[in-house]
Amino acid sequence: MNKTKKILVSPLNWGLGHASRIIPVIRELQNLGHDVKIGGSGSSIDYLKAYFDESMFLLIDSPVIRYGKKHAIGPGFAFSLYGFLSGIRRDRRALKKLCKKYSFDIVISDNRPGLYSKDILSIYITHQYNVLTRKPNCLSGRLVRLAHQKMLLKFNFCFIPDTHGDLSLAGGLSDAEQNYKNLFVGILSRFSDLEFIANPTDIDKIDVLVLFSGPEPLRSQFEQIILQKFEFLDKRVAIVRGVVNDKIDKSVLSNTIKVYNNPTDFVLFQLLKTASLIICRSGYSSLMDLAACQRKAVLVPTPGQPEQEYLAKLFHSKFGFVVCEQDKIAELKLENVKLDNTWDYPYDGDKLKKTLDLCLK
Repeated sequence: MNKTKKILVSPLNWGLGHASRIIPVIRELQNLGHDVKIGGSGSSIDYLKAYFDESMFLLIDSPVIRYGKKHAIGPGFAFSLYGFLSGIRRDRRALKKLCKKYSFDIVISDNRPGLYSKDILSIYITHQYNVLTRKPNCLSGRLVRLAHQKMLLKFNFCFIPDTHGDLSLAGGLSDAEQNYKNLFVGILSRFSDLEFIANPTDIDKIDVLVLFSGPEPLRSQFEQIILQKFEFLDKRVAIVRGVVNDKIDKSVLSNTIKVYNNPTDFVLFQLLKTASLIICRSGYSSLMDLAACQRKAVLVPTPGQPEQEYLAKLFHSKFGFVVCEQDKIAELKLENVKLDNTWDYPYDGDKLKKTLDLCLK
């Protein structure tokens, strides 16, 4: 067995997707016998505290991101981006102090480019090797991609949560040369190890499952549209709000609509496997979860978010998903949705373990 390593893992605090996809990474590190700490702040850390012991968490401040009211990428986001770039230097200083205090051997950063050190093994996790901007072919778009890839060179390894080739979920976003540095680790989903139980007694059968995720205020806007749409329809609907630290864990809006703030993985997995129709954002972590559950969905990309708009189009053309814009979801006639719900996506559960074994020797 390899010598126990002290490892710091830190996700970006932009929604819950970065936090949810590092859950299998942390679990695998623990299975390998390593001593893991989790660094960060905000909702992503609050979310992870439901999975891991309180003693594992360390405070590392995260920049606050402000998205537009109509489009995700607006003036507020541009201002937040400046804070994110300033946070890179702050993260470097924070990591230096933490390494001095805890003697870390390894740092694993999910999209926090400032968390690297020349003195310890540094690993970066991203599916956007090629960062997508609103105008990807213009000079500013090319410069953003170049700057991001230059930052990646500071890390010893770049873990890409995807499969190289025809089975790729991220398409051009993750299109990187496979070499000793860029390593495709397969999909990362908290559902990968769960087993489906037919007709669980504590979970009702539903017609439609709606998953809300992503930045505010667009997440709440999407939620209100969906609630109004299904309020008077004769459908059994389950709504997962994707929020943490809410006062009400579970409530019932009507006889046909149930609302879950942040259900357990077991409950959500059963809902994903049994729902007749799934509606969700096209965030990458949500798509990896769908692949792990082998289900397809109606995708509603966050307005003005280039990555989600690209992924929605890709999944429509490549895997047969249905795409609907947010401002048209209220008009969507469910009976007209033609969607083969099953998705026989092959999952290689050993790929992450093999990669960690190789890199952490």
